[in-house]
Amino acid sequence: MEKNCKVKVIVFSPTGTTAKVAGAVASGMGDVYETVDLTCGDTHELHLSADDVAVVAAPVYGGKMAPVARRRISAVRAESTPCVLIAVYGNRAFENAVTDMAETVAELGFKPVAAGAFVGEHSYSTAVNPIAVGRPDRDDLAEAAEFGRAVAEKLSRGDVSVIDAGCLRDQPSPEQSLLRFHEFVMEYMKSRKDAPVKLLPEVDANRCNGCGRCVDMCPTGAIAADCLAVDASLCIKCCACVKGCPSGARSLVSPFAPVLSENFSERKPPVWIV
Repeated sequence: MEKNCKVKVIVFSPTGTTAKVAGAVASGMGDVYETVDLTCGDTHELHLSADDVAVVAAPVYGGKMAPVARRRISAVRAESTPCVLIAVYGNRAFENAVTDMAETVAELGFKPVAAGAFVGEHSYSTAVNPIAVGRPDRDDLAEAAEFGRAVAEKLSRGDVSVIDAGCLRDQPSPEQSLLRFHEFVMEYMKSRKDAPVKLLPEVDANRCNGCGRCVDMCPTGAIAADCLAVDASLCIKCCACVKGCPSGARSLVSPFAPVLSENFSERKPPVWIV
């Protein structure tokens, strides 16, 4: 990697899906790039100039930029640095995530010149309740590279005009699916109103070999050294530990998984604006 590389990929990607998309976009831009990984650790201090280009990529949590990603990028400072925004969501909807990202980076001194929303396998996806399994796939990554080439072409013209992130629109889901999901959420919130319960990954102690990979992968340090205990105040339900456990000892049973799998199985394409 070149020491003074101009393209900086700033990414938060617990399960690796967002990093795949960001890498494909940066590769499409045609430059060698440097990755600044916000996934593990605290805030990352970085200062970028107007001669740099940033690719800021984060998953969508609850229709917004992942809060942990927002906190960790807060130490980055930019001086009118052109910025490409990438939101990765689980095939339901990215809602306000892109505008949320645009507002966040603008406050840090970036100029959002392009934005895209791509689908990645949902954190809650399982063999029983598949949700966007295997995405981003080859077609997604090809689209990401094409997006990167479009960004490079814009910048090569000296065009650093700021895009309106609100113009990036999601492909609508079937109305009936949205209605069923909304009804489920309302009932779920009502049932948990008096007795809120935070979902946490479960561990099968008989299958866990104590290798510690889950401890290393956890972006918030929520897992104890013995691999068995999880700090509910730190866990963000990203499921990195579930998907990365080599012995399959970890699982997260979410009541949202069946309804998401049933109602949002129709493939959504990437969308982007430059």
